[in-house]
Amino acid sequence: MQTRKIVIASLSLLIVGLALPAVSLLPANAFHNGTIAVTVGGILRNAQDPATAGSVNAAQAGSTITVNFVIQGSNFTPTYQRNVTFGFKGDWMNSYQNVSGSATTPVQSNQVGSGTISVSIPAAGQGPGSPAHTWTVAIWDGPANAFVGVSCPSGDAEKAPACVTVNNPGPALTFYTADQFNGLQNRQLFTTTSGFSTSGNPTAAGQVAQANSELALGDNSWRNGDYAGAKGHYQNALNDLNAAEQSLVNLGGGSANATIVQSLLQGVGYAMFGFGGLLGGIGGFFYLRRKPKA
Repeated sequence: MQTRKIVIASLSLLIVGLALPAVSLLPANAFHNGTIAVTVGGILRNAQDPATAGSVNAAQAGSTITVNFVIQGSNFTPTYQRNVTFGFKGDWMNSYQNVSGSATTPVQSNQVGSGTISVSIPAAGQGPGSPAHTWTVAIWDGPANAFVGVSCPSGDAEKAPACVTVNNPGPALTFYTADQFNGLQNRQLFTTTSGFSTSGNPTAAGQVAQANSELALGDNSWRNGDYAGAKGHYQNALNDLNAAEQSLVNLGGGSANATIVQSLLQGVGYAMFGFGGLLGGIGGFFYLRRKPKA
C-alpha cells in the first residue's frame, strides 16, 4: 500500500511538472503590433539640385522639422498599460531626443498611441553635393518618465522594459542654407506649374520664354555658388510664369482657364510639403485603427 502511494504521488508530481512548461513558455510577443508609422514634416521632398542634377530631400539649416510617430499596442489579454517613449537620433546627434523631454504616452492593449518630436536642424548649411544625413527612431516601453539616451536596450517583449529601433524610417536629409532652401523651393514650384500651352497667345508665349530664360540663369548662378542670385532668378521665373498664366486667363477663357487652375493647384500641392507629411501621419493612425485585431 505504501509503495502504491509513493507511485501515485510521483506520477502526480510528474504530471504537474509536465504541465508547468505549457503555462510558462507561452510564445513571447512584442509590446507593439509590428507596425510603426513615422512621417516627417517641414522638409522639401524630391527637389532637383542643379549642381548635382540629383534629387534631394532638403531641410533648411536652423529650422525645425516635425517627426510624427504612430504605434499600436499588441492585443494582449489581460490588458495592461505601456508607457511608450518616442526618440529621434540623427547621425549629427550624440543621443536620442525624446518627445517633450522624457514624457511618455500611455497605450493600452490594442490601443493606438502617437507622438511628435520637434527636431532642430543644425544652423550651418552644408550645400550641394553634401552627403545626406540618416536618422534612427527608438520606441521604448518601460517605467513612466523613462528616457532613451545614447543607446536603446534590446528586445521588445510584452510586459517588460523593452526598446526597438528603426533605422532610416524616412528620407535621408541634406541641409541647405536659407537662400539655398528657398531657391530650391521656388525652382520646384516653377517646374510643377509650367508646361501649359500658350498656343494662340503671343503675349503669354513671350512671358513663358522669359520665365525659362530666368530659370536657366538661376541654374547657372546656382552652379557658380551664387545662391542668393539663383533664388532671385527662380523668383523672377515664377513671376513671369504667373504673368503668362494671367494672360491666358484674361484672353483664353474656358478650357484654358481649367488647365491653368489645374497646374496652379498642383504647384500649391508641392509647396505644402510639410502639411503633407503631417497628413501622412494621420493616415498611418487610421490605418492602424482599422487593422483587424490579432
